[in-house]
Amino acid sequence: MKDRKKILIIGSAVGVIIILFVVTLFLNYNKRNAHKSDSLFDIYTIPAQQNIFLDGEVQYSRKLNFTEDTTKGTVDKISVEDKEQVEKGQTLFTYKNDQMIEQYDTLTQQLNSIETQAKSMANVQNSAQISEINSQKTSLKQQLNNIKDKRYTTISAPFDGIVSITSDNEESTNKIILTLIDPKMQVVASVSEKDVLKLKENQKIKITVYGTSEEFKGTISSISTEPSQAQAIQGASASNLTQTTGSSVSYYPVYIDINNQQGIYAGFHIQGTAVDESELPKIPVSSVFNDNGHKSVWLIKNKKLRRVRVRVEKYNNTYVKVKSGLDFNDKIIKNPSSEMKEGDSIDKASSGS
Repeated sequence: MKDRKKILIIGSAVGVIIILFVVTLFLNYNKRNAHKSDSLFDIYTIPAQQNIFLDGEVQYSRKLNFTEDTTKGTVDKISVEDKEQVEKGQTLFTYKNDQMIEQYDTLTQQLNSIETQAKSMANVQNSAQISEINSQKTSLKQQLNNIKDKRYTTISAPFDGIVSITSDNEESTNKIILTLIDPKMQVVASVSEKDVLKLKENQKIKITVYGTSEEFKGTISSISTEPSQAQAIQGASASNLTQTTGSSVSYYPVYIDINNQQGIYAGFHIQGTAVDESELPKIPVSSVFNDNGHKSVWLIKNKKLRRVRVRVEKYNNTYVKVKSGLDFNDKIIKNPSSEMKEGDSIDKASSGS
């Protein structure tokens, strides 16, 4: 009886050991398979394009100060009012030149006197005197014609806009008579020499207003080839557009047209975000395989493998640049194997970079 009981105990212990051994083998097998699956489907996400950041401010697209020009005389009449909307060619104000008026009147009197003298000599046969009088008349008429339009000078609007008249600079040396403003807004930003060649005219750019966090789109209208350091741009102080760094990097003005004209004022500061449109996606060399003489990769779409042919060029020993076939943020297999085929499901994968 005791022997039988002993046999049962030993048998049970052996059975437990066998069960534990089988479970351990099963778990190890699954772990190895899982690791193999993860390694097999190592996913690489193509990094997004690098952003180019610009700092700037909202400005009027055109703003022209009309300062007093004493060579034209003194302001005789201002023909517009503050905040008045004017059209191109409309008279803004008129100069009166008292010196030219006095000179014109003097010459006119001299001409009248010469003409009276000429009439009194109508019957005189002295050709020399007549020739001298005619010469004087011609000279006086020429002088009158030269200064006729200098007596009064009309200043007209060079573009459609809104008039601004202030009295803040009455005692200023360079007195501003009025300012003509094109109310259409634009953004004037600056970009460093490291990035200026990555931008181009007509390129789209995202604008973010610092004060309101509002975002809208803009289009680059022009890029200056002259650096903005220590200079003013369209009325903006140089300090707004010049960024001082230890490496003395130059910054260049970028002019951006914006469709949004609501909820913004001149002087609002913004950040612009653009991308280098000439930049190409980069992928690991290991992701490209030979496909009947063509270069291909496994693209992941809807958790399934899809074979995609690509055109690539060397970037370095680790990465190649993709000229066609893939785009930024696409997901591909980093280390493809010969066992992979079109339509395979990707259930377990590790994300690579």
